[in-house]
Amino acid sequence: MKFFILILSLSFVFQSFAARVAVTDSGTDFEHQWLSGRELLNMNEVPNNLVDDDRNGKVDDVVGWNFAEDYGQVFYRDHLSSVTEQVFKIFEILGRIQSNRQTAEDEKYWKENVLNLPKEQKDKLLGELNFYGQYAHGTHVAGIVAQLAPKSKIMSARVFPDTLPANPSSAGLLAKFDKISEYIYKLIAIISNGTFQSAASYLHEQKVDVANYSLGVSLQMIARASLGLQGIKEPTEAQIAAETQKIYRQYEPIGQKWIGSAPNTLFVIASGNDGTDNDQLPAFPANVKMPNSISVAATQDFSQLAKFSNVGLQSVDIAAPGVAIQSSVPSLNNQQTLPMSGTSMAAPYVAGVAAQIKDLNPKLTPAQIKQVLMETGDKKDWLKLKVVSGSVVNSKRAYQAALDSKSMALSTAIQKSRIQVSDQNGFVVHRTLEIQNQSSILKEMKSFAEQVVF
Repeated sequence: MKFFILILSLSFVFQSFAARVAVTDSGTDFEHQWLSGRELLNMNEVPNNLVDDDRNGKVDDVVGWNFAEDYGQVFYRDHLSSVTEQVFKIFEILGRIQSNRQTAEDEKYWKENVLNLPKEQKDKLLGELNFYGQYAHGTHVAGIVAQLAPKSKIMSARVFPDTLPANPSSAGLLAKFDKISEYIYKLIAIISNGTFQSAASYLHEQKVDVANYSLGVSLQMIARASLGLQGIKEPTEAQIAAETQKIYRQYEPIGQKWIGSAPNTLFVIASGNDGTDNDQLPAFPANVKMPNSISVAATQDFSQLAKFSNVGLQSVDIAAPGVAIQSSVPSLNNQQTLPMSGTSMAAPYVAGVAAQIKDLNPKLTPAQIKQVLMETGDKKDWLKLKVVSGSVVNSKRAYQAALDSKSMALSTAIQKSRIQVSDQNGFVVHRTLEIQNQSSILKEMKSFAEQVVF
């Protein structure tokens, strides 16, 4: 017992000097080698004694809390039994397709193992991929944060349960639908029953510095369903936009309330993957504007906007890499990494940089960290009319500004960093001719890859 107390005491000393990051997501596998030892431990709770030691209403919330099921367990390893080796292989191929780096071997594998599958089997495979993407989501996000902020401590705030693939009719859980999907119904329930508010209050209680929210919904899907119920089966773009904005006005005060309930936390929120403009078609919670929130679009490397990324000159703040990002995922050997694409990957890139900024200068407030991120990014012509800052995050410049802000005014430190640190080099993929003359196999591969974006 004395030894256990000593370990907790030493952990507390280490944690007190590290940024505290919450991954509000589908759950985090802390047994992965990238994340083991990176847990933000609740020092007021004794593990596995089935007692609410800190009397916060949550029993054994040692590394976070499962808000989806009101329980201390934030990850379920037994669900790995539902994952086949083919899923890992195809995720690797999809990452290369999405970043335009596919190989002849990839096309050969696709032709032999996927191309000629019956539609039912192909839908089943898509469902398995999207299940694993959702299941691994929180672990992948946490791994990105861990890479960008090596000293940070990570807490899991699980807000989505695992949805195991049942049959081909449930395939494409996170793909685009013309009606409200089961996923959206769950999100509506989460918002209406106060889960987001409870999670935010918990983050405030645990003194979290940065919270990553790689989640959300394009309210246009709800708008389409609403218009359908009103008898408008083929709504115009103007009707969809008006209905979406009407719905968002109901959601906005909810978001402002729970983000405002944790004023010492910077909320980093993914902009969405519909490839649309959030100014016209608001997304929740990405569109909620608060001093302590920042919304993130996705880029391919530092050279171009990701095709799937939502943008918004007034509603999306900054961009970050989000295509084929390699990070930790659950596996039996606790060592697997895979590429995933989406604004869900861009947001933790920014969250990780934000956490590192906090590590470098703990006195900076969420609004000041946001200022550093917004004013130290690389200005890009292709982002000028797409995001508020017109820039993609520059981690090295942000870190330099954070360091210098310890000895000078923040605005001066930012200005100095822009002189001292150059823009990042973008990796440009030149495949125009190849894309124009791509084979039917490659076209099918790319079409499939567009349905596996997070």
